Amino acid sequence: MMQLLRYGLVGVLNTGLGYAVIFLSMGVLDWRPVPSNIAGYAVGLIVSFLLNKNFTFRSRGPARGELKRFLLIFGLAYLANLGVLVLLVNVMDVPAGWAQVVAGVVYFALSFVLNKFYVFADRAQAGHV
Repeated sequence: MMQLLRYGLVGVLNTGLGYAVIFLSMGVLDWRPVPSNIAGYAVGLIVSFLLNKNFTFRSRGPARGELKRFLLIFGLAYLANLGVLVLLVNVMDVPAGWAQVVAGVVYFALSFVLNKFYVFADRAQAGHV
């Protein structure tokens, strides 16, 4: 349970930091929205990876392999989020706000489980040295 709470805390922190980078880039550096968004998400992903590796899951595995798996899982969880959103809004006629919440829960749950059991799992114990 503590791991799940730490995962949520890391998510809140990296989201806040990502938005701070986005708005700092646009407001102070006078960057356009797309490069600002890319910079914010890049910072958020890096912070998320480092904090989840060291704080949430306390992994001692090699960072290079974990980073590759982390990025893969981010992409898969995002696609699941988007698929649920489109299904709820376009097929099931769920109001967009509620659909966003449900899709966000799917993203959070899927990414937590896959990070725990795939990205930061003890690879030696699982037979993947």
